[in-house]
Amino acid sequence: MLVKTKTSKTTQGNKALKTMAVECVLATSRQNNRIASHRKRITKRQGKMKGRIASAHLLLTITYNILKTGEPYHELGSNHLEEKHNNKEIKMIEYLKKKGYTIAPSEQQTA
Repeated sequence: MLVKTKTSKTTQGNKALKTMAVECVLATSRQNNRIASHRKRITKRQGKMKGRIASAHLLLTITYNILKTGEPYHELGSNHLEEKHNNKEIKMIEYLKKKGYTIAPSEQQTA
């Protein structure tokens, strides 16, 4: 079975900034935060280097937004995506109930 990998190239930019961002990402590897969990999640699917660069991009995006808005950073937590997914399911169930459907929780979870 052939698996297609997502190819990507980084654009020409400041090499020192990229190096610093990747070093900062690697410094968070043993912490329990959003950036470390993002790197682990990407690394599982696409490999070490893509995980590092993707997390460095996330870190730079967070930094840019902090500088742009002037608001302090609030850590969302390592399980932010799981909570977001659960909230989405709850909102869907509430929406269906408003439409008149009855939803009963099942004992068996599906994939």
